[in-house]
Amino acid sequence: MRREIYEVTAKVVDANGTYNTVTGYPKSFDSRNYGDDPDKALRRAVGEFSDQWGAMCKRDDRNLQLVMITDIRTGDTVAKNVYGTIPDDPGRVTPEE
Repeated sequence: MRREIYEVTAKVVDANGTYNTVTGYPKSFDSRNYGDDPDKALRRAVGEFSDQWGAMCKRDDRNLQLVMITDIRTGDTVAKNVYGTIPDDPGRVTPEE
């Protein structure tokens, strides 16, 4: 069985222009921790993604919010939600990162 690791990332730029990774992130979901079941690891990652996006949508100080799932093996983005705009600062991290 193939091993899959999914990483959930949550980032925010607040109203003051401060860029932050949300405390406790990124979180990894490794299929080896779920009975070598890559589908179960992905379902857990999707659950975390959904929960964190719901929590972030309640913020009222956001300029940018990003929550995404990345397949660590391939580097592919599995899911991504972005809210808001990126401050005009070329040094800022963009949602495509």
